[in-house]
Amino acid sequence: MEYIEKESNYELLSFENWERKYKPMQNTKSTGIFFCTHDEDDIRFLKENQDNDALNIWTLVDGDGSELFIDSGYRFVNRIEYLITEVPRESKDILVQAEY
Repeated sequence: MEYIEKESNYELLSFENWERKYKPMQNTKSTGIFFCTHDEDDIRFLKENQDNDALNIWTLVDGDGSELFIDSGYRFVNRIEYLITEVPRESKDILVQAEY
């Protein structure tokens, strides 16, 4: 697997370190941590959470080629799924190598 190169304004984390530090919430409708980008209930829950603290929202994104990464924030371009974490991130941007 190729790794994302560090952008000057991004902090890079492995999936394991991100999971341990930010503690992704379980989606009660499924057995996983992902929230569907096209499910009305998931989007409503996400928006309610975003109103409380946008620093808890993350997006699983399809990068260039076949790599996936988790980008900090509520993204629309190349989005696959959303994630919500119990612990808010710092205000800086973070990329997570999706190695799960």
